[in-house]
Amino acid sequence: MQGYKGNLTRLLQYEIMMQNQHSGYDIIKGIADDKELENYRVCFQKHGTDRDIENLYWIHRHNLVKANEIYYAMHGQTIAAIYTALPVYFRINGQLIQSMQSIDTITDEDHRGKGLFTILANRLFDEALANGFALIYGFPNENSAPGFFKKLKWNSFGEAPFLIKPINYFYFVKKFLNRNKQKDFSSTNYLFNAPLSYSTNDHSIIKPIQAFESDYEAIWQKASMSMHVCVDRSAAYMNWRFIQKPAEHYYRYGIYIQDELAGVVVFSIKNKHDGLIGYIMELIYDPSKPAAGKALMAFANRMFKKQQVDVVLTWCLPHSFNYTCYRSSGYYVLPEKLRPQKLYLGARVFDEKLQSTVKDIRNWYISYSDSDTA
Repeated sequence: MQGYKGNLTRLLQYEIMMQNQHSGYDIIKGIADDKELENYRVCFQKHGTDRDIENLYWIHRHNLVKANEIYYAMHGQTIAAIYTALPVYFRINGQLIQSMQSIDTITDEDHRGKGLFTILANRLFDEALANGFALIYGFPNENSAPGFFKKLKWNSFGEAPFLIKPINYFYFVKKFLNRNKQKDFSSTNYLFNAPLSYSTNDHSIIKPIQAFESDYEAIWQKASMSMHVCVDRSAAYMNWRFIQKPAEHYYRYGIYIQDELAGVVVFSIKNKHDGLIGYIMELIYDPSKPAAGKALMAFANRMFKKQQVDVVLTWCLPHSFNYTCYRSSGYYVLPEKLRPQKLYLGARVFDEKLQSTVKDIRNWYISYSDSDTA
């Protein structure tokens, strides 16, 4: 009997070893220590993409779930391919559930054409539920979308829900005359002396938010009642996303009605896409006080115009509680021809009990907070 158990143990160990090897490659899960993340950064730098090491720490070591989902295909001591996801808390039907956002994928030029991306992704997906994750979502571009939606069985919800507010119409003339497809998506922060307070027509006060606290949490709980599938935008998340993120600068403002917080707006301005681009990252307000949302949008639009921004972008689905606020503030659906690149919203569910909820796009809430590049 003892010999049988020993043979069975050796057989299982052999099967695990074979699962981790694919035609000379070892498939391993990372641990996100200093040495590993530096090698990760160097691998991307080698292929023309700069990754800030502090940003890698923020994603893989300082996320709110306190976990990392990094997978490598190793060829000896060389990184042949990487696929990673950001652990996040989702709010699904009012419950907090561990989930992931697809982040980085790269294959070394000497190891392409061998299906390593698919192998790595399937390994991550196979282990996801056991590691406590219910789903993965993300925004594949037009090059990677076929791999996600066909090979990896993601559900596609179509293109990312871009809205646009034109400010400088000469910018569009210039973009129309220069029809070459954009390849450079690098950006730098644009900083200006933002006001310390701003009074609205109804005597409310808009002022900067130094940290998201319990008064914001109360608004989020009200706003999220109509959101059945979304990243949980709690105060902890907002602080992590917009205060603690390295090398980024966000303008965070709240509107106070009779000294009580009624809504928040987060925006940024970047030198990008051959112009000065504004981004509404998040607009959350008490749904029973739509005037608060409109006042915040009017304030943000005023800032964009004063800084001579060319165009403002945001993401918002048509059924979202704040969609009419955007539209009444001069935001329009961005025509496909004007989009700098095609991005698609997709997801794959690991917990079968959530399939029907997650597969219905009408249950989702998306904003530019979900972007891993902004």
